[in-house]
Amino acid sequence: MKGSLIKQHRKFNNMTLEDLATGICSVSYLSKIEHNTINASEEIYRLLGERLNIKLNDINQDFDEKIYQDLLEWHEAAQLRDLSLMDDLKRKCELALEDNHNVELVHLYKIFQARHILTKEDQLLSKSLLKELADIFPDSTLEFQFFYHKTLGINHLMRDEVKEGLHHFLQANKRMEKLPISEFENFFHLSLAYLKTRSSIESIYYGEKAIEGYKNNLNYSRLVDTFMIVALNYRYLNIHSVAEEYFLKLLKFAKYHLPQLEKRRIFHNLGYIYVNQEKYQEALHYLQKAQDIETSEKYFEISTLYLLASTNYYCNDMNATWDYIRLGEQEAIDSHSIFFKHKFSVLRHTINNTTHNDEFIDQLENEIIPSMRELNEYEDYKTYLEMLGNIFYQKRLYKKSAMCFKEANNFRFTQKKDLL
Repeated sequence: MKGSLIKQHRKFNNMTLEDLATGICSVSYLSKIEHNTINASEEIYRLLGERLNIKLNDINQDFDEKIYQDLLEWHEAAQLRDLSLMDDLKRKCELALEDNHNVELVHLYKIFQARHILTKEDQLLSKSLLKELADIFPDSTLEFQFFYHKTLGINHLMRDEVKEGLHHFLQANKRMEKLPISEFENFFHLSLAYLKTRSSIESIYYGEKAIEGYKNNLNYSRLVDTFMIVALNYRYLNIHSVAEEYFLKLLKFAKYHLPQLEKRRIFHNLGYIYVNQEKYQEALHYLQKAQDIETSEKYFEISTLYLLASTNYYCNDMNATWDYIRLGEQEAIDSHSIFFKHKFSVLRHTINNTTHNDEFIDQLENEIIPSMRELNEYEDYKTYLEMLGNIFYQKRLYKKSAMCFKEANNFRFTQKKDLL
């Protein structure tokens, strides 16, 4: 085990085999030490330790089951977002590892430290820490590799790098199948990642697996989050009756436990669902309930204003429509939201019957649609492609119209291809 410790610290110090071996032993001999195929003399261990600034003689390398369990409890506290317990267990593990240098335990500490940074400190992982973890990976246990992929997946999701995050969660899932553990959090993150790519069938599949697990271990907070994800997937699939059932179920069983912001999300989504079912009065009821709850999330607030504007338009209440359009446009400008600037622009032209004007067609084709693709707003990307296709068809530009509908029909395939 000393060899693994030497290799780990050599890499941490960005040293080559030659750098470390010079004046102590041959490179080939050092390589054998690092692979634990030979035991060197105490003198060589002493010299290597001095160069690496670590102690290699008389060190405790035993696997301590108590420390191992404390490390796992630290990670579990992170999953439960019990921040004070996370701090307590972090300190406890650090104290224990001052006198124990078992490589497997030290490696688990490193990966759980990374998770602590993501969850407790709400910070992305530094390049130096990512390199340190990557250096550990090739010689690590299957358990470390599982936690490595899971943690890096979370880091990528926090960076909005969904494709990379999904790759790591899938790799974590493969390793979990070979381990005597079942981490429902990985199913949750797979469901969330697939939701972000609008891969709804896959998202629902992993979401249901997460729900089953969270019900069994009574993780109420995550249960609510996963219900929300599954409901949103049915919304994206336009299966509005099932989505409605999930959101109403959320309101019922979480009535006294939902934070205000989560209530606002449910009211907003119910409003969206009822709009799509052409139940406009029910939609206005829930959208107004959402609007009455203050939020610091500007995207969320503007989205509700947009739905209130469009729903009032369907109800022929033009005064309310223009009031909400002006409010939404100003918020979009203040928050520099290109997405909502375009959304309100399309709504304005629709109300004013100017969607066939050359100026709007140029804006839709060359600004709005490319922006939706760039912003990964696939639902609106498809909607506006179909809108442009209809405009071209009515103008008898049949070739251009066909190209728009072909791209709209292929957008899901293109999107999934991007994930491979």
